[in-house]
Parts: sequence; structure tokens; C-alpha cells
Amino acid sequence: MDCCKKFCNSPQIIPNQISIQWRTSGTLIFPYSSDQIAAISGYVLNNSASKGPVTVNFLRGGIGGALLPFSLIVQTGEYKSFVIVGVDTIRIDSGSNFATGELNITINFNPF
Repeated sequence: MDCCKKFCNSPQIIPNQISIQWRTSGTLIFPYSSDQIAAISGYVLNNSASKGPVTVNFLRGGIGGALLPFSLIVQTGEYKSFVIVGVDTIRIDSGSNFATGELNITINFNPF
């Protein structure tokens, strides 16, 4: 294997960027989950057409895992950015409201 292929195909070397359009109506959504994540940064946008705020929770241990002691409340028409280590799942909860938006993240598989 030549050097270029070795490094270009390694998720430990190159972070991935992901943009997800989400929508929820009174149910939780999990727009991203992976046991390969070491650290993430990005933002959550709650569109101005949404009917209320959303809560963004970060979990470790998958969908049924423990909540990390960091969450974001994103009001209608706003966005919030984050940088967090030790997360493998992102959950968005709109309560009983209809909401749409965007989640944009950069995944760093090897932050140190």
C-alpha cells in the first residue's frame, strides 16, 4: 500500500463534515450516532418557521446512553455552536412543538 492510500483512507487522520436537515414534531430525533467519534464541533440551527425552542442533548453510550452534562437550548430563528469531547450521539428534542433546522458537525476521530 502506498503512503497516500494509507493516510487518505484513515478516519483517524481526516475529520468528516456532516450537514443534516432535521425535523421533529413532539418526538426525539437522533440525527447522528457513531461509536467512532472522539470530539465534535459544529452548530445547530432552529429555523424561524419552527413553533418553539429545541433542546440538543449530547450522549455517550449510544441512543440509550448517559446524557453528558452539557446541553443547548436553541430558540426559534437562532443557532448555537458547540465543541465537545466524549460524545457519540446527538439528540434533538422539540417538546410538543413542531421544529425544523440544520445540524452541521465536524467530527474529529483523533483530537489529541
